[in-house]
Amino acid sequence: MFSKWICTGLIVTSFGWISGCEMPSTPMDLIKSPSSEMNAQGEDFNSILRNLLPDGARLLASDHGQGKKENGITFGDVDGDGVDEAMVVYEENAATDKILKAALLKQHNEEWQVIWDTKGFGKGLDFAGLTDVTKDGHPDIILGWSLGAGENGLDIYEWRNNSLKLWTKEWYQGHLDLDKIIHNK
Repeated sequence: MFSKWICTGLIVTSFGWISGCEMPSTPMDLIKSPSSEMNAQGEDFNSILRNLLPDGARLLASDHGQGKKENGITFGDVDGDGVDEAMVVYEENAATDKILKAALLKQHNEEWQVIWDTKGFGKGLDFAGLTDVTKDGHPDIILGWSLGAGENGLDIYEWRNNSLKLWTKEWYQGHLDLDKIIHNK
């Protein structure tokens, strides 16, 4: 009986060794730091971004939103030139008040530049994303601002005549339903 268990153990071990099985990786072994897809030069996009934004600016990230996101930065081809721009929402710390802002950055001659920015409103960020709500084939900038007490304000900007223009400004409560907004337009 004892030799039967030893033989079974040797057979199982042999199959494991022959098949190349090994201990699975731990979650800590699988976690890697994020790297920006826009970082072809090997530069750290976050440090580039820090140089373009005002001193003390803090990136804001939304749990809700659409588009390719990395560390609070949303990438998409807003102007239709085939190259992704970067959209960021941040809080600028003025001496007495915090100011909410959003900016669109574009790479030109291997240098990033802020090509558009706007002031936000309210107490914080509820939604940030890039999605084609105007149905023109290019993603639009969607910004949902938290006003408090479940009230939110929505700004949608579209690329028109080589610039971003406000397409609509709406109010919504709770979770943002873009389909409802689009169908009402």
